[in-house]
Amino acid sequence: MSKVLSSCAEQRPIRTFLVGEALASLRQMIATSSEIEITGTADNGKEALELIPKSNAQVICTELEMPVMDGLDFTRGLMATDPRAILVVSRPGQKEDRRKMCQLFEAGVIEIFSMSENESELACNANVQELIKKIKILSGVIVLRRREIFLHVALGAKQSLSGIASQAKPALVVIGASTGGPQALKEILIQLPADFSSPIVCVQHISQGFLQSLVEWLAVDCSLPIVVAKAGERPQAGTVYFPPECRHLKFDADGNFLVAIGAKTDTHIPSVSVTFQSAAYCFGRHVIGVLLTGMGDDGVDGMLAIVEQGGITIAQNEQTCVVFGMPQRAIEAKAASHILPLQDIASMITRGLWKNPTEESAWCHHEKKPREEPLWQNE
Repeated sequence: MSKVLSSCAEQRPIRTFLVGEALASLRQMIATSSEIEITGTADNGKEALELIPKSNAQVICTELEMPVMDGLDFTRGLMATDPRAILVVSRPGQKEDRRKMCQLFEAGVIEIFSMSENESELACNANVQELIKKIKILSGVIVLRRREIFLHVALGAKQSLSGIASQAKPALVVIGASTGGPQALKEILIQLPADFSSPIVCVQHISQGFLQSLVEWLAVDCSLPIVVAKAGERPQAGTVYFPPECRHLKFDADGNFLVAIGAKTDTHIPSVSVTFQSAAYCFGRHVIGVLLTGMGDDGVDGMLAIVEQGGITIAQNEQTCVVFGMPQRAIEAKAASHILPLQDIASMITRGLWKNPTEESAWCHHEKKPREEPLWQNE
């Protein structure tokens, strides 16, 4: 497990180690960034395990498929002996990536970056710039050995559930996450009971091609079915939904799923805010919105929309975030009605849903109230 440093004010170059021949070939291009210092390279995982302790690297970028020792075994070895922030880079055509993604997250990988299939110079430069961006994000992460998962986090006083107790049972739970999100989502979803009484929609920023693997990985230990949402489908209580790849997920006037193509100017597709806003304006106060670890501010506008409609919002606290970006922005915008450590979020959602067990579910009778046009537009 990992968490991000609250203060990364030092402007020293980010010490980065590259593992794999293809990544090593990009060394000169990556090194053109004044913010990156390449402290070493290795052709395979075995060689990297020998060299990294001497490199003092902050971030490790590794390929998955390599001779002698692949990226998965390398990650397991490094996390067991000398934990570092690890970014796995998937090259085009590597079908094994999808099957191993769940194992990579279990081993301790923070994020997976899928490089573009286009071999043009422009596409190559775009890949390198995106890689540099992700290295910068991971540079502030403190990595702990596996199993040290929030067991010794110093927690403040737990916030009251009175805000939720007065609400009707939510028609919908919406959860947004980015960097560090897969592990955080799993921490929440595995705690939810099989008879959970509302649908759950999760929006996770993830590289193209890995969504189905994420769904399958989460489903292994989760009591609830986890699926990719389909346009026109009505969300069912006790089911976890993810947007289709490269699509926004919204709701129509009857509460059915709408799947929309994002605009070229959109920073994230799918967007947390797009789904949160649509949920807020469709189901009013019968929504719980949860914003988890991640870089940037996606989700803030959506959290504000839920608050404005009378719903409940929960932001993950700094101590349990891998990257305290998205939750921090929501807290600063006063869009979070509750700030909780990751391990307490599922309990709060569940207690909020079942506080009044005899009350008729709002999912069957969600309110439709006059509203201003949201930031997103139905197509």
